[in-house]
Amino acid sequence: MTTAPVQRHKPVQARSRRTVTKILDAAAAIINEDGVEAATTRTIADRAGVSYPSLYRFFADRDEILDRLCFRHLSELKALGEAAERTWEIHSVAELFDAELELRVAYYREHPNAARLWLVGPSSTAVLNRVRANMRALAERMHVILIDAELIPPDTDPLALLVFVEIADRILELAYRDRNDFDPAILDLGRKALIAYANDLANARVAHIR
Repeated sequence: MTTAPVQRHKPVQARSRRTVTKILDAAAAIINEDGVEAATTRTIADRAGVSYPSLYRFFADRDEILDRLCFRHLSELKALGEAAERTWEIHSVAELFDAELELRVAYYREHPNAARLWLVGPSSTAVLNRVRANMRALAERMHVILIDAELIPPDTDPLALLVFVEIADRILELAYRDRNDFDPAILDLGRKALIAYANDLANARVAHIR
């Protein structure tokens, strides 16, 4: 499975890595301010202060830049989630569900370009594959957290957590659609649906004990 776009020239030297970072930062800033469509190779190069040959040395086209920016956000969000989960004291399934949802809402609000790229903009096959892999990894982490906390039965199907992750992602997409921030009404309704699902999992634990 292909999970990452292959760059034309992999940055090895520190100077090359700084150039790539400047290009990605420029793309993120443009999308934050004016949306995805405004991020063309010309506007990105001008904003980054790099020549067009320098940009094309590392990226074949605009789509590759946006893919690489998506991958950077996915890596950051994954690391942020793993670090946060190690500090949480979870007392219910609903509490974990809500914490994971809020972590993502906060990240997208801090990085509007991430929300616009993933929740609104088109995604390549490589990005979709990485997103799906990250979703499976998140579901597996949640499965372990809840079993270790004795909040769900040890034999709970891991797919139950993957369903949560997928539903939460769709809720975020719907809440952000056609807006520059999340619709609080949709978030509230979505959270109620997730809590109902969490309570169903918790009830399965009670039935298992009996």
